[in-house]
Amino acid sequence: MQNIRVALIGECMIELSHLAPDRLAIGYAGDAYNVAVYLARSAPVDVQFVTAVGDDPYSAQMRAAWAAHNVGSAHTRVIPGGQPGLYLIRTDDHGERTFHYYRSQSAARSLFGPGHPDELDDALAGHDLVYLSGITLSILTTSARARLLGVLDETRRRGGRVAFDGNYRPAGWPSPNLAALAVSDVLARTDIALPTFEDERALFGDRTPEDTVRRLRASGITEIAVKLGPRGSLIADARTTEPVPARHVANVVDTTAAGDSYNGAYLAARLTGAPRRRAAESATALAAEVITHRGALLPAPATT
Repeated sequence: MQNIRVALIGECMIELSHLAPDRLAIGYAGDAYNVAVYLARSAPVDVQFVTAVGDDPYSAQMRAAWAAHNVGSAHTRVIPGGQPGLYLIRTDDHGERTFHYYRSQSAARSLFGPGHPDELDDALAGHDLVYLSGITLSILTTSARARLLGVLDETRRRGGRVAFDGNYRPAGWPSPNLAALAVSDVLARTDIALPTFEDERALFGDRTPEDTVRRLRASGITEIAVKLGPRGSLIADARTTEPVPARHVANVVDTTAAGDSYNGAYLAARLTGAPRRRAAESATALAAEVITHRGALLPAPATT
C-alpha cells in the first residue's frame, strides 16, 4: 500500500480526570489529537500531529505519549517558555461530561501566527489528508485562520483532501456569528465533513440532520457523516443519504472523545479503501467501546 500521509491540526492539552472527588488521573488529549490517536491505531498510515508546545517537562512527556501512540510530531513547534493548556473532566452518573479549561496562554494558540515558518505551510500542503476542527479554528487569531485557509487551498490544489468537524464550543468564540463565518470558510474548502448534529443545530439552526446534509452539500461537500449520538449517524454523498444505527451500550461511563474516535475510525477505513457504510459501522463500533471507559483514550492495545 502506498504510504498515506495525514496531518491533523489542533491542540493537545494536559487532561486531568477525576478518579475520586479528591484524586485525579493525568493524561494528554484534545479533539484533533484524539482523532490522530484513533486514526493511527486503526490504519497503517503516517499520522502527524501539528501544534505548538512549550519546553516544559509536561510538553516533553506529552510528545513522548504521542510517539507511544504512533503519532508523529515532525511538524510541531517548540515555543521557548511556552506551556500546554490544561483541562479537567467531571462526569455525572450517566457518563455525560463537564469540562473546565485552563488554556488561555496555551502555546498552541501561536499556530500560524508570527514566527510560524513558511516551510511548515508547504510541508502540510503536501499531505494526502489534512484534518482540523472548529476547536482548532477557535484558538487561532483572525490572521492565523486566514493563513490556514491558504494551506487548505494549497493542499487541495496538490490533490490532497481536507476533513473537518465543526465541533462547536460556544465558550471558545467571541460570538456565534464569528464562529459561523470561520466554520463556513473551512466548509468551502472541505472534502469530508464529520459534524455532530447538535453542534450544527446550535451554530447554524439546522432543524434536522437532513437539513445539515443539505447545507453541507450546498457548500460543495460530497462526503458527509453526521454524528447523532445514541441514534448513530447519517452518512451521505452528493445524492444519497443512509442512516447507520448506533450500537447499544448498557453501561456508559464517559462520553469523552466519542465523536473523535468515530472520526478517527471513519477516516482510517476510508483512507484504506473501505466503502462509506463499512467505515461508518467501524466508527460506530469504536465509539461504542470508547464510552465504556473513562477519559478520552482507550488503553493502548497489547502488543506481542
